[in-house]
Parts: sequence; structure tokens; C-alpha cells
Amino acid sequence: MTIGERIKEIRKSKKISVDTIASQLGISKTTIYRYEDSTIEKIPLQVIEKLAEILGVSLAELTGNGAEKKDSSELPVAFDNAQDAMEFIIKTPTLAAFGGYDPASMSDETIVEFANEILQQLKLVSYKYKNMEK
Repeated sequence: MTIGERIKEIRKSKKISVDTIASQLGISKTTIYRYEDSTIEKIPLQVIEKLAEILGVSLAELTGNGAEKKDSSELPVAFDNAQDAMEFIIKTPTLAAFGGYDPASMSDETIVEFANEILQQLKLVSYKYKNMEK
């Protein structure tokens, strides 16, 4: 399930109108609909944080980090599309906390490249410290 689908599902289950969300975020209803149908895939982190607050859910729940529990030690092999790469970036709390980058200003190609580079670094560090335990 995409972030957009989760936004729509949570909004509808809590009976919150698009008008209410748009008003509280200070953006148009059209933009909310475009988030929900994933026409806009690069939702700014500050918008996602505010959406979670408006919807009364945790950031983890909104991004799908809490619901579909996979083995958290398993990293993806690589990313080939911007939506998966962006979800990885958003779901990685350390990246979100560190900041210093603006996915909204990145091209899809740059987001995929950025996420794959981070993934490679995580794998290298993980491998290094996993082997130190032996």
C-alpha cells in the first residue's frame, strides 16, 4: 500500500474531509487528492508529519512502518523507481532526523540514486559490524 493510499484510507476511516486537511495544511484540495492517488509521489516530509498529526496517527503508521512488519534487518536489494525509494527515505528515521536534503527538489532519478547510495552505505556498515561479532 502506498503512502497516498494510507492517507486516503485513514482519512476516510476517521471521517475527515479533504477540505479539513487542505485547510489545516494550507494547500489545495486538489493537492490532497493528488497525494492520495499517488500522482504526487514526493510528499515533503513536513507535510507528511503534519498529515500524521491531523489524522491522529504516528508517522510510522502513516508511512506503513508500523503495519506491515517485515524483518527489519532485511534491506531491499536496490531501488528502481522513485516511489519505493522515497518511501524508504521517509521510513528510515535516522535519515528523516538528519535532514540536510530536500527530496521535493530532487528529480525521480536523483531520489533513486540517493536511496540506492544510502542503501549501499547501510549494507557496508551492517556487514562490517556483523563480521566483528564473530
